[in-house]
Amino acid sequence: MAREADYQDDDIVVISRSPLVGKLLLIAEDDEEIELHLERDSAEALMSALGAFLMEGTGL
Repeated sequence: MAREADYQDDDIVVISRSPLVGKLLLIAEDDEEIELHLERDSAEALMSALGAFLMEGTGL
């Protein structure tokens, strides 16, 4: 079941540098904290998806 959560403008906490792993804190509607764990490949895919999303709002 999908849940909505908000990004709170926090930094990604680096858990490991080799291999690169980090976590990002999200807050759900019921104020529950959700930790999004990222490794390098997922972070790169997320950056690509965010870039495509931002391009949608440029009017190009």
